[in-house]
Amino acid sequence: MTTRHHQLDLGLRFIVEPSAPELSEKEASELRDLRPAGIMLRKRNFKQSEPYEAWLAVYQKLVESCRQAIGRDSIIVSVDHEGGGVHRFPDPITRFPYAATYGANPDCVFEVASMMGDELAALGINVSFSPVADIHSNPSNPVINERAFGTSPAAVSSAAIACARGLRQQGVIPCAKHFPGHGDTAADSHYALPLLSGTRAQLEERELAPFRGLIGDGIELIMTAHIMVPELDSEHQATISKPILTDLLRDKLGFKGLTIADALGMRGIQDAVNSDQFGIKAHTAGLDLFLFVGDTVSISDAIKLRNRIESAVLSNELDSASLFETERRIKSFLSTLPQNKVKTIEADVLARHSALAKKLKENAPWSEFKFEPAGFD
Repeated sequence: MTTRHHQLDLGLRFIVEPSAPELSEKEASELRDLRPAGIMLRKRNFKQSEPYEAWLAVYQKLVESCRQAIGRDSIIVSVDHEGGGVHRFPDPITRFPYAATYGANPDCVFEVASMMGDELAALGINVSFSPVADIHSNPSNPVINERAFGTSPAAVSSAAIACARGLRQQGVIPCAKHFPGHGDTAADSHYALPLLSGTRAQLEERELAPFRGLIGDGIELIMTAHIMVPELDSEHQATISKPILTDLLRDKLGFKGLTIADALGMRGIQDAVNSDQFGIKAHTAGLDLFLFVGDTVSISDAIKLRNRIESAVLSNELDSASLFETERRIKSFLSTLPQNKVKTIEADVLARHSALAKKLKENAPWSEFKFEPAGFD
C-alpha cells in the first residue's frame, strides 16, 4: 500500500509466510494489498511425503503465485536452513549436520555452504537466514547449542565468514544471526525472553566479535535476537532497542546493510508486537524488516502493522524522512538480489552433496541430532 500523502511503499518493510503448500485466495488478496518485500518458507509449505517431482511442482506453483500476487519485479524468497534439525525440505534435499560438526574447518564450512546454496538457489530461494554467528558458550542453551560453529569468537568468526561466502557464491544472500549474540543464554526465545548478561567489555570481546568480522566482510543482512541485554539496554529487547540496533550496530560497528527481526511470532517478542507502539519503537530503534512468521501471526497481522505505521506518519508520530531512508536501503538491496528460478537438481549433484553430509555425520565429534531445538518447523 502506498500512502496518498507521503508516497511511502510501506509493504517493503515486511516478509510474510503462506500457511500451506498452496496459496489460498484470501492470502493472495492479502499479498496484493500488502505487497511485501518477500516471503519466508517453512515445512508447512512443502508436501513432505510426496516424491521429489510431485512436491517440487506444487512448490514451484506456490512461489509463482506469491510472486504474481505481490507484483514486484524483485522479491525476497527466504528460509531458515542450517542443517541438523533446522531443515525445512522433503527428500532429496540434502540434510547436512549441525554447524558444530564441521565448524572447526573453514574450508569445509565453505564447501558445505556452497552446496547448500546450490540447492537453495535451485529452489528459487535467494536469502538464507544463516550463518549463525552465536558462540556456543553455554552448554545448557536450549536453542543455539550445536547450531553454533564453535565455542570461541575466533572459530565462529572464521566459520561464519566462510559460510556467508559459500552461500553468496551460489546466488543466495546470507543473513547473520542473532544480534547481538544468543549463545550465552539459558532460555529459548521461541517460548520465553532470554537474558544475556555480562559486562560491555565481555560482550565486545566475545558476542560481538563474529558480527564485527562479518560486517568487515560485507554481510548484507543481520537478524536481531529477541533477548534482553541489560548492559546495553535495560528496557527493551534487542529487536526494538535503539542503543543496540543504531548506536551499537550501525554507528559503532559500521553496519550498512539491512536489519531484520527474528520471527515475530516468538514468545520473546510477543508482548511488544501486541503493543500499539511496536511499529514506532521498532523503526525508531533501527529495524528495517519485519519478519511476520510463526504460528501466532499472519499476513493480516502484517497488514495491521502496516496500517498502524501509516497512521503514525500521518499523525507525525514517525518522521517520513527516516522511513524513506529505510525504504531506500531495502530498494537498493532488492535491486541487486538474484531472482533464482525453481528447477530440478540433478541426481549426480545430490549424490555428491549427500556423500559429504554422510561423511561429516560419521566423523561428528558430537552425537549428531541429539539436539533438537523446539519451535523449528
